[in-house]
Amino acid sequence: MLACSEFQIKIIAIVLMLACIIAFAAACASAETENGDTPTGQIQTVTDPSGDPSTEAKTEPVPGAIPDVTDTVTDPLTEPDTNPEDLLIPGTNPATDPPAPAATQPGAQPATQPPTLPAQQPTEPVPAQPDEPVVLTITGSGVKTETAWTLTQLQAMETGYREYIYSTTNNWPSFGHVTAHGVTVRALLDLAGITDKQCGIKLIGRDGYFFTVTYDQIYETRYAYSRHESSGSGGPSSVEPVISWSWGEDGRARAEDLRFFIGQRGPLDVNTSAFVKNLVKIEVTSSSPGTWDAPRASSEDGSTIPSGTELHLMHDEMDNVTIYYTINGREPNYNSLVYNRSASYFQPHLTVPLEITGDITIKAFAAGLGKAPSPVVTFSYTLEQP
Repeated sequence: MLACSEFQIKIIAIVLMLACIIAFAAACASAETENGDTPTGQIQTVTDPSGDPSTEAKTEPVPGAIPDVTDTVTDPLTEPDTNPEDLLIPGTNPATDPPAPAATQPGAQPATQPPTLPAQQPTEPVPAQPDEPVVLTITGSGVKTETAWTLTQLQAMETGYREYIYSTTNNWPSFGHVTAHGVTVRALLDLAGITDKQCGIKLIGRDGYFFTVTYDQIYETRYAYSRHESSGSGGPSSVEPVISWSWGEDGRARAEDLRFFIGQRGPLDVNTSAFVKNLVKIEVTSSSPGTWDAPRASSEDGSTIPSGTELHLMHDEMDNVTIYYTINGREPNYNSLVYNRSASYFQPHLTVPLEITGDITIKAFAAGLGKAPSPVVTFSYTLEQP
């Protein structure tokens, strides 16, 4: 009887052990099912930069990627709004929020001092393959050495290689996102050797289209936003300007001709006009592109005006700049109110005058790619007494 009892005890122990193992395995399988979807922007499938579909894919974190990028982005700015406070992005109300860091506020000097990215150690390009054509040339009086690049050499740039999801805003305005894989522009310029930081950087496409940016706009900190809706801009995540050989607007990057991409200083900063496609040349000039002129107002600063006066903010290049402003006397920045939300040839009704119903101080500046932001100007008005 004793031997039989010991045998029964061993059987019971084995059964309990198997039950525990089965329960643990079931719990692990359930956890994997619940967490099986990869968060967008956190992990991304990365293929060989050459675009060869036969190359084995791997998954790895994507630097600078943005979580929760929506496939469909709606345009929140479809109707004119005469109340400028309604155009505020939540969390950026100049009446209640602390001022932005000095680095993001255009000052009285023509050129601001934006935050800069950490230095990269340039790496020497790999030798070009025999008979492989040059796809990009960097030249001009603003570089020490003219450089020419094949696609193989660009794709071998380990130091400057990036994968980003850029947020995009055009001057309609409509909003979207583009995925781009490529090499940072500053990595290439560092190898060519910039001779003067007051230079202009001209990006030229095969069809003759070109766009000029400043040194600061390449080297300063710029951003991408996961959402653009008026309920909140999402993000931001820092991104660098890149020369991309693989990009797409549906969340997938595909092999394409070279294209230039650049991020935004604020969620309404127009950047799509700079996306030069079929890029073949970067020309660095030794002369400065200059500074945008400051905005003007339809009523003279310091004047006394009747209640209900409609004040217009104006600029000679209204369709090429964005006018940022505040109505409480605080310094404006790239998250402030925007006066001209659409180009005049698209939706002019979105640009509405400010109705003055009390004593007010307005501060404004003009900014856009291609030149340094303007100085901040101030317009103060007092209401006529009845």
